[in-house]
Amino acid sequence: MKRVLLSQRIRDEGLDVLKGRAEVVIAPDPSEKTISQLIGDVNGVILRTTSRITRQMILSAPHLEVISRTGAGVDNIDVKTASERGVKVCNLPSLNSTSVAEHAVALLVSLAKALPYLDAAVRESNWSKRNDNKSIELYQKTLGVIGYGRIGSYVAQIMSKGFGMKVLAYDPYVSKSENSNSDVLFCELEEVLTQSDFVTIHLPATPKTEGLLSRERLQMMKPNAYLINTARGCVVDESALIEMLSEKKIAGAGLDVFEVEPLPADHPLTKMDNVILSPHAGALTRECVIGAAVEAAQAVVDVFSGREPKNVYNKAELKNCYG
Repeated sequence: MKRVLLSQRIRDEGLDVLKGRAEVVIAPDPSEKTISQLIGDVNGVILRTTSRITRQMILSAPHLEVISRTGAGVDNIDVKTASERGVKVCNLPSLNSTSVAEHAVALLVSLAKALPYLDAAVRESNWSKRNDNKSIELYQKTLGVIGYGRIGSYVAQIMSKGFGMKVLAYDPYVSKSENSNSDVLFCELEEVLTQSDFVTIHLPATPKTEGLLSRERLQMMKPNAYLINTARGCVVDESALIEMLSEKKIAGAGLDVFEVEPLPADHPLTKMDNVILSPHAGALTRECVIGAAVEAAQAVVDVFSGREPKNVYNKAELKNCYG
């Protein structure tokens, strides 16, 4: 029976898909050292966000056929080496869209309504803080969406239809003609940053997006604007963001992702009262976690059974390498 390595345990519903179809090996911890020690004799890997599959790992696993992600992002996999070795990289490009979009909206609304501040006031029996007028209305404010794919477009829909926000969007891969009937105005990144009251990021981690929101671009934002990032930490210059938040050059931020994860306990962001933080949990709703476990496991079973999985991220690369 073929063997599949789990970088972390998945939900029982996913394990049930593998039962009787593969021998399951669950890593005792998700570290690179541990995964390297276990990958050598497996045929498949089910990979969560907290672990990496490097070139050396792939080269040390001669029987590896498939690496199956429990999410959309594949930035924690050396896809090039996997393709060269004929290893299918499977992901779930749309499964977590609703969960992540809702998380972005929750961060945005919490910032606008100063919910952490007001919650703390009540717990401290400081009722008079209600008169500090920290919260703002969202109606007719401008939302800037950077990355107008499944998640970004759903956030735009929620905020425009539900809250009456105006929406600007930047996405070099989405043409204006594709959205000619939309209320969204597509424009250049600089215009999104200078005009928006809230900026929300929905981009994958790629060489082109790394550091896209540089210090120079962050400085284009209004001093009363807020930044929301539920995509990948590397898209934003984190040190510049910290500096601008501390100097009140940006009003606040809602962050689910960071340059280094887990976020160190003494990280400057944890000391800021104008920031809402969550532990890269946007996709970790009950519904999404179950669905991800089942679909990631099914991709492995499909490969082991000689069937084409639903989503093969590196299909084109494999074709180029092997015809």
